Amino acid sequence: MFGVLRKLLGLGGAAEATPGFNTQLFIYIRIPGDIQPIARGERFEDPLQAVLEETGLGEISGGGSQLADPYPDGRPRVEFCGIDVDATDLDKARALLMRKLIELDAPTGTELHYTKGESMLLDRLVDGAWSEAELRSIRHPGFGA
Repeated sequence: MFGVLRKLLGLGGAAEATPGFNTQLFIYIRIPGDIQPIARGERFEDPLQAVLEETGLGEISGGGSQLADPYPDGRPRVEFCGIDVDATDLDKARALLMRKLIELDAPTGTELHYTKGESMLLDRLVDGAWSEAELRSIRHPGFGA
């Protein structure tokens, strides 16, 4: 519930992360599917924050949802959700996130976006296994990373 409370209280997010933002330590988790904000917090953000904090490998610094066309009855539909992570060690945090996301039953198509040097890369979860270091062109909308 920690992530949800932070969002409700306006803590974290792009505006606060920008001044000290380091693209080489930033990981954007992109999770496909209709995962509403409260469910995103409970299912993914809170457990990920706990393990990042416990290991000293970073913290959740923001999150959001990309809306799709609404359901026929007008309810909002989420196309994918995103979670921002400020890591202290990029490779160790990625390895930890990959293990934890499988444990949390993240859907196929979940991606970790990150930057190494000048290369924009992603790791993609497909059928329970990670394909690592694929080139990407999609940039985070808030940071351009």
